Amino acid sequence: MKKSIFNTLIKNPKKKIDNTSKDEVNQLKNKFPYCELIHNLSLIQASLDDDINFNEVLSLSSLYSINREKLFTTINPKIISSKSQTSLNKYHFEEWLQKPLTKKPKSKPKKQTLNRLETSITDNDYLTTETLAELYIDQGYYERAIQAYNILCLKYPKKSGLFANRIKDIKTKIN
Repeated sequence: MKKSIFNTLIKNPKKKIDNTSKDEVNQLKNKFPYCELIHNLSLIQASLDDDINFNEVLSLSSLYSINREKLFTTINPKIISSKSQTSLNKYHFEEWLQKPLTKKPKSKPKKQTLNRLETSITDNDYLTTETLAELYIDQGYYERAIQAYNILCLKYPKKSGLFANRIKDIKTKIN
């Protein structure tokens, strides 16, 4: 293959070449099997000609390719959508300020959901733990913490002395 033909193929690989040049590219591929550029040229030509052996050429050229993403983009160029983008109505800053903020009325929560929330907030005695009582103290819910420790006293009678001391500490914090 002449240098000038090879240089034009390198500069413009998407240009179709004739069969004699294809044979010459294949000869170059056999002569220089580790040249990525020659493998890419044969792959591009196979994709342009819708060659039957395209998958074989693709697998071989992907083996020798350094960057497979670049190889993918050379075979499948990005398709730019020709759809016109819809332009949004552009408002000036003053127009945004003049619009009333209450276009849509705010929805009020239903009474049923409020009742469910209230019932979910109530504490369950069987879920009371020392950690929960400590969280109540950290959050400042001292009355709930005292109630939790009273439940724990009944639940764990062996630790009732410890819980009684903690109740006294909480009462001193309150006062």
